[in-house]
Amino acid sequence: MPYWEIVTRSFRISWRHKYLWLLALFAGENGGGFSANYNSPSFPGTNGNTKAPDVNAINQQVSQWLGDHIGLVVAGSVLFILVVIAFFVLAAVCEGAVVRAAAEHDAERPFGLGAAWRTGMTTMGAIIRFRLLLIALALPVFVVFLALAIGLVVAIGGNNGVAIAVLVLIGVFFILAAIVFAVALAFVDRLGARAVVLEQLGAIAALGRGYRLLTKRLGRVLLVWLLSVAVGIVLGICFAIVGAILVLPAAALAFAAYASGSSVWWLAIVFAVLILLPIVLVIQAFAAAQNSTYWTLAFRRLEIDQPVYAYAPAPQPPPAMPTA
Repeated sequence: MPYWEIVTRSFRISWRHKYLWLLALFAGENGGGFSANYNSPSFPGTNGNTKAPDVNAINQQVSQWLGDHIGLVVAGSVLFILVVIAFFVLAAVCEGAVVRAAAEHDAERPFGLGAAWRTGMTTMGAIIRFRLLLIALALPVFVVFLALAIGLVVAIGGNNGVAIAVLVLIGVFFILAAIVFAVALAFVDRLGARAVVLEQLGAIAALGRGYRLLTKRLGRVLLVWLLSVAVGIVLGICFAIVGAILVLPAAALAFAAYASGSSVWWLAIVFAVLILLPIVLVIQAFAAAQNSTYWTLAFRRLEIDQPVYAYAPAPQPPPAMPTA
């Protein structure tokens, strides 16, 4: 299996066909992620000292606020659910689009954004069912973990040392098993989604196909994954250096303004954010496109003793209506 050729070819395809960046960004397969940590110096009821917060007062305030704004809470919850569903559907469309587009460009056949989007619309239903099936498989693990956590809290509250020791021991083994299961499920996700798009399989058949590829070609899959991790680390270091070069001037300007007592230091921060945010999104999109293309190319080469897939023709746009 030509591992290094897969890496270089995925970079070439992603750089040459930049519409893949947009599709991969929303497909749910990326080369990184955003995270945020929110820290507060104090909690309600502490008044900035070490006095324990009044839990009853906090609960009463929260309950009162919820009662006074129940309509706003319901509307916000409904809006949040609709946005999540919309992005879930969009990710399913973009997943099929970017996978098929990468495979077509790998085969050096003409392909574009319109044909990719029509392919994504065609495979959208199967991708949605496939991802819902993965969620259903992961849900029991979450339920068991939650039950163990609740049991541990109850045991600690009751000062039951034996129960605490047993639950901790079970929890350690369960977490190790859950990590292995999560990694395997992630591999099945990558492989099965491509089976849906490239082999036109249904959700259950694609799940089985991904599992069989993982078990049958475990060595190749692990090498592909380790190589992708190494590439991701190198890309992360390069992007971090570029980000530092871009951030340092704005940070120095903001620090100098703050040290001199000027109130314009926040303008430097806002200006830096407005400039850096699009750059970060572009970098994230390219990394997502390269990573998705890399796995698509690897999927096409895992079964090197199999003939090349005979893909069905890409969906064509509907014919134009004749004008009178």
